[in-house]
Amino acid sequence: MRRSVIFAITTMILGFMVAVQFHTTQEPIVRDTRDIWELRQDLEQQKKVQQELYNEIYKNEQLIDEYSGESTSNQLRALEKTLSELKKDAGLTEVSGHGIILTIEPLLNDENLAGSNVNTIHPELLRRLINELNTYGAEEMSIDGKRIINTTPIREVNNKTFVNDEPLSSFPIRIKVLSKDSNKLHTEMLTSQSGDDFARENLLLSSELVDSVTIPAYDKQIRVKYMDEKGES
Repeated sequence: MRRSVIFAITTMILGFMVAVQFHTTQEPIVRDTRDIWELRQDLEQQKKVQQELYNEIYKNEQLIDEYSGESTSNQLRALEKTLSELKKDAGLTEVSGHGIILTIEPLLNDENLAGSNVNTIHPELLRRLINELNTYGAEEMSIDGKRIINTTPIREVNNKTFVNDEPLSSFPIRIKVLSKDSNKLHTEMLTSQSGDDFARENLLLSSELVDSVTIPAYDKQIRVKYMDEKGES
């Protein structure tokens, strides 16, 4: 009975890990139109993902060694601890700590000035901002109260931007970010490329350093394509 319980919990954890690691499949891009800045951002992001995978492999190798020499009760406790850590890594738990709060609002709002009225934020601006935050050491973040994870969809529907399949609220939009070095992140964002990108769209991006910021848990179902109910691809 004990062996069956351990096997069931282990299978559940492995399936959960696979779900967290896989991203939603995207349509192939026919022509790459990214500029040098975007390519550098993507390269840095890929390096970060690669390092995270190496760290995950090392952690699981240690976990296997730990299970091999433990009693059944200790194995169950270790599995429960691992499941809790995986939920945290997947963004399924609320987290708090030092960080920054970014505020996005219209730079100019004059009805008499052509092109000054802005109703929403283009999805590409948000995606580039997320990449830049990750490059500068962001650990967790939320946009307009919506937790951002690896599979978070950011898209435009009927001229309105949706995050996690929910529309952004009216301005100002606040982005909460956790970081181990929040001072460095705040300094970087004061002179960031994203600030210039938002300004060109008549949007002001400002940063505030805070002692404590709380990021809500991801409250949507994590969907993974090409996996059946048994967790097999």
